[in-house]
Amino acid sequence: MKTGVLLINTGSPESPDARDVKKYLQEFLMDERVIDIPAWKRKLLVYGIIAPFRSKKVSRLYNNIWTSKGSPLVAYTHSLSKLIAKSTMLPTEYAMRYGDPSIQNAIKSLADKKIKTIIVVPMFPHYAMSTYESVIEKVKNEMKAFSDIKIKTIKPYYNHPDYINSLYENSKKYFKNNFDHIIFSYHSLPIRHIYKTDDTKNTCLKFQNCCDIYNPAHEKCYKAQVLQTTKLFIKKAKLNFEINSKKLSLTYQSAMRGDWLKPSTEEKIVELARNGYKNVLIICPGFVTDNLETIEEICIRGRNSFLSNFVSTIDVTNDKSKQKKIMPEFTFIPSLNLNKTWVKTLSKWIRDEI
Repeated sequence: MKTGVLLINTGSPESPDARDVKKYLQEFLMDERVIDIPAWKRKLLVYGIIAPFRSKKVSRLYNNIWTSKGSPLVAYTHSLSKLIAKSTMLPTEYAMRYGDPSIQNAIKSLADKKIKTIIVVPMFPHYAMSTYESVIEKVKNEMKAFSDIKIKTIKPYYNHPDYINSLYENSKKYFKNNFDHIIFSYHSLPIRHIYKTDDTKNTCLKFQNCCDIYNPAHEKCYKAQVLQTTKLFIKKAKLNFEINSKKLSLTYQSAMRGDWLKPSTEEKIVELARNGYKNVLIICPGFVTDNLETIEEICIRGRNSFLSNFVSTIDVTNDKSKQKKIMPEFTFIPSLNLNKTWVKTLSKWIRDEI
């Protein structure tokens, strides 16, 4: 029985041009698992307000990260699919939940190769209705036209030892230098999404420390899962720091208007800068592939925000001629991308499904 592999990431506009960005925003935001309001309200909001008014601004942001190979997210995922194909010796395709290459075309390509089983690999370590769940439901819908093909899916791997080890191997060199603080930044979510994915309906955000005590609801609880990832990484890296202490923070980025998960990554960066923290590390474990949220929001805007808000201090010595200005450092740890350990990890998981 022939097996194929399908890697699925979020997606990107075809180009940074405002027209392509507008088209992408419309597809992305019309997903009922991204903006979970009645369809008519969602259409009015997306087509009438968000896409028309935000496309030019978002276009400028994409221009800041666009490369000769196009979108970093798409380029990295394409290269990763080639590495996985070589490592597993299995036909491998990649697709985007929104934009191109589409999930439909990727499945068709595998079907044309007489594939009988597709191993679907969502590129999301944590369960969220707007990412992992959306991808799985999209695949199920597209597979209706290929009833003779079976699918197997890699489950969220937020606490898998191999994933934690990949994160550590990818970042350990950055811990060789002294740092004042490390931020673990994850994509924020609307609070209502946390409630919606709680199948028990009486666990998530219903009592204090609900994420610390295991409950079956954690199988779909994004907030509990990112906390678990952070704790496991801390243990693996032997950091010996408490979460949300003077040395380490867990924060959320990319929030929009409304009630979203906090504390804010942007606010934490400014706070650290204004309090004189001069050497800050930031890692985004929820993103296995660098994209707009990591490169532009963190590496570019986050760094600029840190440097512009840094409170300049002076090394005080008795000899004024030896006094010098302290230069701050803001270091972003890249996502897993094409890390060798990560490629081996994905390949192992895929082989285990055969």
